Amino acid sequence: MARLWEPQSIEVYQSWLDTIYDEASDKLTSWETDFIENIGGRLAFGNNLTERQAEILERIYTEKTT
Repeated sequence: MARLWEPQSIEVYQSWLDTIYDEASDKLTSWETDFIENIGGRLAFGNNLTERQAEILERIYTEKTT
């Protein structure tokens, strides 16, 4: 059975970004830094993320902050 994607709230994504900035900014690749900055801009304008963007953000959050 395929899993249905449930987007998180913008607040949850923003908290992940804040944690990444606070705890892991020195651990990010240049691509990850660019991605995080782009995602931050999307969220600042009230735009939610695509499923793929959310997956990548969650992966970065999980790998770099734990």
